[in-house]
Amino acid sequence: MSRNDPGSGVASLPTHARERLADMRERKLFTSDLSISEFLLVREAGFDPVGLVMGTSIYQVAPNIPSLGKQEPGREIVETTKALNHARQLAMNRMEQEAEELGADGIVGVRLTVNLATNPQRVEWQQYRCWCKWAKQIGFRRPVTVVAGGYFQGWQQVANTQWQQYGKQQGWVQTPIPPWSQPQGSASYALGQNTAEFIAIGTAVRHREGEHYRNKHGMPFQSDLSGQDFWMLIRAGFRPVGFCMGNCVYYVGPQMLKVADGQSCELPAYTHALYDARELAIERLQDEAEELDATGIVGVTVAEQQHSWRTTPWNVGNAALQTGEVIELFVIGTAVVPTEKAGDLDRPHLVLSANDVVKVNVGGEE
Repeated sequence: MSRNDPGSGVASLPTHARERLADMRERKLFTSDLSISEFLLVREAGFDPVGLVMGTSIYQVAPNIPSLGKQEPGREIVETTKALNHARQLAMNRMEQEAEELGADGIVGVRLTVNLATNPQRVEWQQYRCWCKWAKQIGFRRPVTVVAGGYFQGWQQVANTQWQQYGKQQGWVQTPIPPWSQPQGSASYALGQNTAEFIAIGTAVRHREGEHYRNKHGMPFQSDLSGQDFWMLIRAGFRPVGFCMGNCVYYVGPQMLKVADGQSCELPAYTHALYDARELAIERLQDEAEELDATGIVGVTVAEQQHSWRTTPWNVGNAALQTGEVIELFVIGTAVVPTEKAGDLDRPHLVLSANDVVKVNVGGEE
């Protein structure tokens, strides 16, 4: 689905976003996430930053795991592919709309991130494992009765009692927070089960001489190129016309992952499945670029993400062999077209500085 289609779900900007953008236009003040070097090179390319723009979409994704035939190597989960693509498109649309409000010609340094929701069961399982490790090291006995959840009910009460006892043994005046209740080193977002936040951020720019740099739809171009790469692209006689994406959510059945113990060999069905998923993602990336009348795509990156959305986090190590995997292949790049100012970049030259200190040996002395 094109980001410029009427049915792509472009939503109006929130009130505070419009107020911020109006204030930036009035004060002629810009914000930017460009580094100093990127800022200077973007200006050297003839563009001025006009403001930091962003878009977001919180999306619930509920995949339906398909039933595979005995000889079927895997299958794309089409509805989930469309859902993840739509969520990203919504975020990109809102970022593009902010750039339009600022009168920008394009957006550089686009970053597209996904914040996955916290699964309460997975969090509790991680806390349980942390307590088990601590109790084993200290020498506390742990109950061995395990229920269907993978851990016994009421473990928190037992853990807290042990922690209080340990505190008294150590002579603590005030008992600190136990290690299993502390942050585990990674950010978490309590958005709800199977829910994720998609965020697009970039710096809107405007050409200083008023040249036309918008895409075929008359909207600001989008590019994930760094300021340095953007400068080189313009100097070489090309310009970006859009940020292109392609994705494919593919289900890999458990039978494709099994191999005899102690045997090293290729898993041909698994290989074929991921090969197919990558081809589908790249094909969709190319379709978006062709829709913008681009002549090529630069800076292409291919990412592989595991999106199982399991509600039962226990037995994580062997779960793939029992339930299979849901994998998303995500491809992005910047679509470009040549300009009338095509030229060659200056070739680098070796320079020998005349200010170097040269030691001369005269009469055995330096």
